[in-house]
Amino acid sequence: MTIKERIGFVTLTLAAAFIGGAVSGHIFAARTVDAANAPRMITAQKFMLVDSRGKTRGEFNVTHNGVAQIAVFDGTGTLRAGLGVGADGAPALGIYGHDGKPRAEVGLTNSVARVVLFDANAQPQATIGVAPDGQSGLGLMDSKGNPRASIIVQPDGTPTLRLADDQHGRIGMDLTPDGRPGLALLGSDGKTRASLTVNTDGVGALTLFDANGNAINSVP
Repeated sequence: MTIKERIGFVTLTLAAAFIGGAVSGHIFAARTVDAANAPRMITAQKFMLVDSRGKTRGEFNVTHNGVAQIAVFDGTGTLRAGLGVGADGAPALGIYGHDGKPRAEVGLTNSVARVVLFDANAQPQATIGVAPDGQSGLGLMDSKGNPRASIIVQPDGTPTLRLADDQHGRIGMDLTPDGRPGLALLGSDGKTRASLTVNTDGVGALTLFDANGNAINSVP
């Protein structure tokens, strides 16, 4: 397998979970219920929890998108935590800042388990994911949410490090299952322009590519 085939830039897919929002508070009259006479089942589309001042602190409902969610609010009515399951069965847990913006998310989407961390502006900055086939990855983004660095470990144990500008992958390093390392330098269009590899015979090789990604020179 050539270095061009081995190294390319792959971005991690970030899946959003659910969002909640503050709802108008309703004060439920408190009353003592005899446990023996308590109903065994209650059916409703929404349950709301309020504090002693009548402020909504929790909500359990199904959104118009079919997401069954539990939302927890602070004393100001700002969403701070939420647990939800989408209509397609995807579960997610969200943690929100004092301004209600997402700061952390744990979820399972299309059988991919992932953790996403956000900055104060709700831009994703880091993600960790594990695919059903065992591939695992760590991705780091810039302040605009563009993928800039990633480490991927394939199911066969092959690790790959990729670095990118705000548009394309520019540097790739990997190690084949049989222990051969490789380094690739890519142009602004994402095409490989130079590679340094160790071949199967143990000899190092430097290869240069033209603008179309075709090898034009190699040493040795």
